[in-house]
Amino acid sequence: MTASNDTLKVILLRHGQSELNHENIFCGWIDASLTDKGKHQARNAAQLIQKYCQDENVALPQVGYTSRLVRTQQTIEVMLDELHLKGSYEVVPGIQYDTTEKLESNEVKVLQTWRLNERHYGSWQGQRKPDILKEYGKEQYMYIRRDYQGKPPKADLKREMIQEVNDPGSSTGYDFKEPNRHKKYSLEEGFDVELPNSESLCDVVERLKPFLNDVVLKTAKEHNLQSCLLVGHGSSVRSILKILQGISDDDIKDVDIPNATPLVVELDKETFKFVNRYYLDPETANKDAEKVRQEGFQNNP
Repeated sequence: MTASNDTLKVILLRHGQSELNHENIFCGWIDASLTDKGKHQARNAAQLIQKYCQDENVALPQVGYTSRLVRTQQTIEVMLDELHLKGSYEVVPGIQYDTTEKLESNEVKVLQTWRLNERHYGSWQGQRKPDILKEYGKEQYMYIRRDYQGKPPKADLKREMIQEVNDPGSSTGYDFKEPNRHKKYSLEEGFDVELPNSESLCDVVERLKPFLNDVVLKTAKEHNLQSCLLVGHGSSVRSILKILQGISDDDIKDVDIPNATPLVVELDKETFKFVNRYYLDPETANKDAEKVRQEGFQNNP
């Protein structure tokens, strides 16, 4: 693993283990905090990135990106703490962002967007994966989970989202519910797109593509960055990888993203064409990616 000096290093990371990951539950847009293991994973990821940057003479990321979900925000907070760096946090409404804004040398600018959220798992959100597997059968379960066009049934947000007043809670049959959108996404909701209540991976790619091009890559070019860090989710990381590497609709089915193992994607600095990709801990990545593939068929440790 040797980094090229004339490439942008896009460091992709799926958040550390969350409370619902641990329980083998489809999390989607439900907010779940990191477990102690997840926080440990985040610290280890920061150490791997720091060693990589030192060994390859690459500057640590000055800009980071997260979703609007708690588990990615906690992951980057733990990572910055481990790196003894200060974070400056800002929600980006839409994709109209001033990419020329000055970057401070003593802090990491962290931009947050719903476009990096996990895929919305519709009515599967908050449901246990073994239960969904049993209800739908292996073929349909794997099609909806892994196929590029696979899409769960829509969520009934009147039941599956926390309501502003008199929320009945678990009496609706849902132990875990999505946060109220009018409160959580007030800066984004209705800005340039309707927020989803069920998505395929194709949908995630389409919502991510403009943000990736018009904010992430544009910011990198404006500031001649050597690296940047995106902390997302299994589906949003897969989507970014598909966009940057040009992975086919069929091949993306076989890409599984483990928790908190940094994945470096090198892009030509001028054209942003794909050059290379590699995990900073390939042995752990391969082992944990297989566990992701088997979710629903076996318990998570």
